[in-house]
Amino acid sequence: MELVTLALVAVAPIVVVLVLMAGLRMSAMKAMPIGWFLTVLIAYFFWGVKANWIAGATIKGFLNALDIMLVVFGAIFLYYNAKMSGILGSITESIAKVSKDRRIQAGLAFLLGAFFEGAAGFGTPGAIVGPLLVGIGFPPLIAAALVLIYNSSPVSFGCVGIPVWGGLGASLDNPVVHATLAEYGYTLKDFLYKDITLLTATLHGVLAVFVPLLGVTFMVKWGGGKLKDVKDVVPTLLLAGICFAVPYWTIAKFLGPEFPSLLGAAIGLLIYVLLLKKGFGVPKRIWEFSEKYEAKEEFVGKKFGFLAAILPYVLVALGLVVTRVVPEINSFVNNVGVIVVSNILDTKLSQSYKLLYNPGSIFIIAVLISNLILKVDTKTTLESLKVSLKAVAPAAIALMFAIGFSQIMMTSGNNIYSYPSMLRAMAEALASATGPAYILVAAFVGVIGAYMAGSNTVSNIMFGGFQFEAASFAGYPKSIIVALQNVGGAAGNMICVHNIVAVCTTVGILGKEGVILRRNLLPCAIYGIAAGIIAVVLLALGIPKI
Repeated sequence: MELVTLALVAVAPIVVVLVLMAGLRMSAMKAMPIGWFLTVLIAYFFWGVKANWIAGATIKGFLNALDIMLVVFGAIFLYYNAKMSGILGSITESIAKVSKDRRIQAGLAFLLGAFFEGAAGFGTPGAIVGPLLVGIGFPPLIAAALVLIYNSSPVSFGCVGIPVWGGLGASLDNPVVHATLAEYGYTLKDFLYKDITLLTATLHGVLAVFVPLLGVTFMVKWGGGKLKDVKDVVPTLLLAGICFAVPYWTIAKFLGPEFPSLLGAAIGLLIYVLLLKKGFGVPKRIWEFSEKYEAKEEFVGKKFGFLAAILPYVLVALGLVVTRVVPEINSFVNNVGVIVVSNILDTKLSQSYKLLYNPGSIFIIAVLISNLILKVDTKTTLESLKVSLKAVAPAAIALMFAIGFSQIMMTSGNNIYSYPSMLRAMAEALASATGPAYILVAAFVGVIGAYMAGSNTVSNIMFGGFQFEAASFAGYPKSIIVALQNVGGAAGNMICVHNIVAVCTTVGILGKEGVILRRNLLPCAIYGIAAGIIAVVLLALGIPKI
């Protein structure tokens, strides 16, 4: 069957879900089961996927959702405990002392989110920073959309570089790629740690300078303001981007893919706060959301000093870093408390749980330890636990079906007709249709992968090898196209259904996922197009060699 026909059929469930959520404003809890059911019909009757593979992929998706739900629950528990104990109110007062201007607070949120992305990834920034913004008075709908826009530039080096060495590394680790790279005197590690890392950092780094401004521009529009309300804060927001981008790019060049986001954000946040306190770039007037968008937060509990109030978040950061950076601890959490489900329904599909490595476990442990140190009473802890369990339940349905139908699409290559998987058919059709213009749309292959799979890493696993091949087909250096895949997979986090559900759950607006998706389509498109244009400029400068 023709590739175009396959691609058009494969894209149908995605289009339906987009129309239901972005067009008809249907909640993910309702739209995702419909998308899953349509995917099942296409996989069985059109694609020729056997029933056990369809059911196995669905079960794997459900099991994978449980892993993600632990992260979501941990973040919700962290938030409600902080709110009910008085910790959040204390942090609010401290942040307000840095600046009461919502636009500057958004710049700080960009750097905070980048730090948590560098440490943990997998939706952690939105799940933590979103509730913090709500806690300081941001309307939940605006906070949710904003943190997802910001969860872009840092993502390709998130969770200590897994999208590069784990995602692309797994996808490109095959004899054909090794032989091709050997012709240039390269190993796969050289290719990933030098060319891909530096090109990814360059593409993201240029864009990161403008991402805080991009987010605030949309935030002001959503918050009842006008374009003129952004003009006086442009220097401050560019400063926030530069504070991140410069150490980010430098660390990528000299240290590789593990630490650009983590250290770049930490260094950038320190510099930015110090400069703000010195008055650099601080606008003369303070901007606030219009009256009809104003969020009302009732803070309860006792008052804490700033250092005491941030203790749970410091423990989270330390836990995330040491479990990923310290070799002995990393080995322990990756090998103890591991649950593996193999050969689901007699397929090759499996799912593993690393309970101690999961960020959600670290959130829960951090809450319990900090409550002991800060002497938060047991009643408050139990009440916040009860509220968190109630809040997380509805999100499970949306996530289970979202990941279920994405898993069917990813594994649909196992069929009786020898068709490529649904996702690969879409990607190949795009490369064939665009030809020389492929460099301008290559990032959107990564976006599609992240939208469906919920992960830059998984998007890279799915499409890294394809992009390596597509570069030759389109006549471009392989490094720039593979780097665009990495960048697109990061941009896709803005509209990834899994992340949207997680953020909406943690900020208390479950059911509004369609609103967030519709709002973030344009910022995501801008990011992907800009990445392609920057790549064209790099080519003109003769930078990519392989």
